[in-house]
Amino acid sequence: MGTLEISGLRKQFGGVVALAGVDLTIEEGEILGVVGPNGSGKTTLFNVITGVHKPTAGRVTWRGADITGLAAHAISRIGIGHTFQQAMAFPGLSVFENVQIASEHCRHARNEAYPWPSPDALLSFVGLQDLRREIAGIMPFGNLRLLGLALALASRPTMLLLDEPAAGLNDKETAKLVDLVKQLPGHGISVCVIDHDMNLMQRLCRRLVVLDFGSKIADGPTAEVLNDPKVLEVYLGGAL
Repeated sequence: MGTLEISGLRKQFGGVVALAGVDLTIEEGEILGVVGPNGSGKTTLFNVITGVHKPTAGRVTWRGADITGLAAHAISRIGIGHTFQQAMAFPGLSVFENVQIASEHCRHARNEAYPWPSPDALLSFVGLQDLRREIAGIMPFGNLRLLGLALALASRPTMLLLDEPAAGLNDKETAKLVDLVKQLPGHGISVCVIDHDMNLMQRLCRRLVVLDFGSKIADGPTAEVLNDPKVLEVYLGGAL
């Protein structure tokens, strides 16, 4: 049994089917990648898992317990964290104050391997300790992405969902992000990541899932999936 299991997950917005019966398992300690063209259902999948949207049908199971349709705050409290496509923070507060607020609201320790007992420890991990007094709203975009990661980690997750974490980053910033994310399983945090950067996904993920029009069309080792003829045709335009 995987840490997170999704069975027949369906989400419909009016006449639009965003998820069409997706089955998916995320194992403990892995970094799983989810890819697909725009509109394939990737972000909707994350939003249903994390309680932003309730599914039209299907089931989400977390460590054997049915969590289908739970509110977002309840999902966070059981150990599932989430970063968003847009870098999000309190723009008028300092970097330290942002992480301090997140930490104060997330004292429910679900992860026994969690190694960051204070906001400063988290900022040191993501490399923002020297910018702790900077106002979040005026920081460069790359640093704001790192702050978003620190805010998500402040919830003490045992699983972290990363929605396009490298969007807008340059090569140096992306390399730093890869290094940070690769360390998370060693701290008791499984990861599921969405991104369009195939180089990033190959560096991070041993397993890829591909969505297209709300359906899963491939699931397996990264190299095999990226050479699957259907994936090449549907997602990558016939060539990687």
